[in-house]
Amino acid sequence: MRSTTADSTAGLRPTSRDAQAGLMRLITGYRLAQMVYVAATLGIADLLARGPKGCAELAQLSGTHAPALYRALRALAGAGIFREQADGRFALTPLAEPLRSDVPGSVRGYAIMQGEVWIWDTWGRALHSVRTGEPAFNHLHGTDFFTYLEQHPEAAAIFNAGMTGRAASADVAVAHTYDFSDVRTIVDVGGGHGLLLSAILEAYPAARGILLDLPSVAAGAYERIAAAGLAGRCEVVGSDFFAAVPTGGDCYVLANVIHDWEDDRAVAILRNCQRAMADGGRVLIIEAVLPTGSEPHPSKIADLQMLIISGGRERTAAEYRDLLVTSGFEPTRVIPTASPVSAIEGVRAGAGRPGRADP
Repeated sequence: MRSTTADSTAGLRPTSRDAQAGLMRLITGYRLAQMVYVAATLGIADLLARGPKGCAELAQLSGTHAPALYRALRALAGAGIFREQADGRFALTPLAEPLRSDVPGSVRGYAIMQGEVWIWDTWGRALHSVRTGEPAFNHLHGTDFFTYLEQHPEAAAIFNAGMTGRAASADVAVAHTYDFSDVRTIVDVGGGHGLLLSAILEAYPAARGILLDLPSVAAGAYERIAAAGLAGRCEVVGSDFFAAVPTGGDCYVLANVIHDWEDDRAVAILRNCQRAMADGGRVLIIEAVLPTGSEPHPSKIADLQMLIISGGRERTAAEYRDLLVTSGFEPTRVIPTASPVSAIEGVRAGAGRPGRADP
């Protein structure tokens, strides 16, 4: 008698070896991601910035166990992150360069943030979010993500460093792509540590800026803005954008803010901006725009991060258009940049700017 298992598989086509291998790489991808976190936390790329080093020296400098460190670096070298030379020393590769903390476009802070236990463990509860539609973070930690950061300053510092590093290239791209020449006052709502606003003000010396973020974040923003020599042209306000935003601005910028929230909360932020802005004012939502269809796109994975961590979402151009209309804006255009983000523009309803195509 044939077994039940044999009967159940009769007539099935054998699995492609390539498909199986590709799927296995995805299934085990978390292992490599965690090793990138380890290397970032230990500052290995910084230690190799001046040239190759042996594992014994790297272990001494990083306070690690040399044989274990070798195994970690060997695995990373196999993925193109670092290179093991014939003499046994490790060297940087182009893929390892962004893990340095002292280079433009560094992602070291972001790699550390993604591997921290308060993010990492939450991804381990992703099934909860898919089953319930609720953030797994709240389920695991007993509070929402931003309240957690308020209660854990060390985690907040890691988060702010990670987001600043991740957004650096996008912020420069926005400042050099969008035309702010007719803007007198830019209000950066949820502006973090001020990287974007600083880039805009440096590119447009006639403009003034106001940065709004929670008091615990605003202190870091003031330091960055002062260090850039922009304190005379920029005010920093510590407050909650759900309560109110500074009034009288010509352009209200929300960079990587709206995707943190579900539609009702996103509309609340946008309506506060709409009520506060000057006549003829406009809003710029700086976010990645999700493509439709099945094509691969990094924001499709980022969208799951929003679901699992904060309860927010990435959106298509049509979904951003709907948010703007609901909030009292006329959508005008979507402007791609040299980075993964776009500038989604809207003007106060009834004060549209002619000659612009709808997104």
